[in-house]
Amino acid sequence: MDNIKYSEKELAIFNGLINLIKDGANLYSITVSEIAKAADIGKGTIYDYFKTKEEAISKAILYSINNEIEYAIDRVTSKHGFKDKYYEMLNIIAENLENKFFTMNMLLSAGGFEEFYEYLIDEQYSIPLYISRVEKEIDNLLDIGFKEGKITVNEDQYYKRMVIKSSLSGFTDYVNMKERYPEIDMERAMDLSYKMVIKSLN
Repeated sequence: MDNIKYSEKELAIFNGLINLIKDGANLYSITVSEIAKAADIGKGTIYDYFKTKEEAISKAILYSINNEIEYAIDRVTSKHGFKDKYYEMLNIIAENLENKFFTMNMLLSAGGFEEFYEYLIDEQYSIPLYISRVEKEIDNLLDIGFKEGKITVNEDQYYKRMVIKSSLSGFTDYVNMKERYPEIDMERAMDLSYKMVIKSLN
């Protein structure tokens, strides 16, 4: 996903768009003039690179999501050992879900992105590629857990991936609806998520 090279002008447009969304602009009402001003370029320049305003917005969204994924992967990679890497995944989930400037949160607050879907699924930065990238990191995590003796279960890779995904999903549910679990704090939720992984993979 990170091999796509963009020109300086394209990057200026992407960053301008993301800044507009962070400042509260609605995806459906952003004008080409506003995008050009935010990117510090001429209005006509946008059409030198994108066929429509929606295409520019879609590519900016995907560019931002890709950067967030790569940043998250770098953080996990910088940790040593299965447990520390897993807890870093949990920290990243918690931080992103509570960050109003996280791309997916910005999209949800803007009312979704139905008009941009056709561009999102056509892009080289497509959702299946994101899933594949994340699964690769889960596989790396599982390999480390096996080498450390934290994982001993004799199951296929699908099962082991499902355990990690399910435990991360359960933790995501907690972060999104903490008020439903007043007896559980963040640290306890993380510990329980890790406990679920260890029990299920041994």
